[in-house]
Amino acid sequence: MIEEAHHRLTSLKPILMEKWGVKKLGYFYEYRDVHHTVNCELNVLVELEKPLGWEFFTLKEFIQEKLEIPIDICTPRALKVALKEEILSKVRYV
Repeated sequence: MIEEAHHRLTSLKPILMEKWGVKKLGYFYEYRDVHHTVNCELNVLVELEKPLGWEFFTLKEFIQEKLEIPIDICTPRALKVALKEEILSKVRYV
């Protein structure tokens, strides 16, 4: 599942760059069970050329639809200071 998400995000990156100005794209998983299959959510981290406003939600829906799994999306600036270093150490960039 991780490799499939990585592959799909890699193939989506040019579209995301062109349509939404995504400069950097990464992800990490948040697992809620021991087997890493139930309630798995992919967290997507994007750096943007400029703020998107409400279009940010369109970006999320587009990625979620293409990956066919639930995602959460944020920018590095939106990460809580107390968790930022830990989260960034888990991010895998495409």
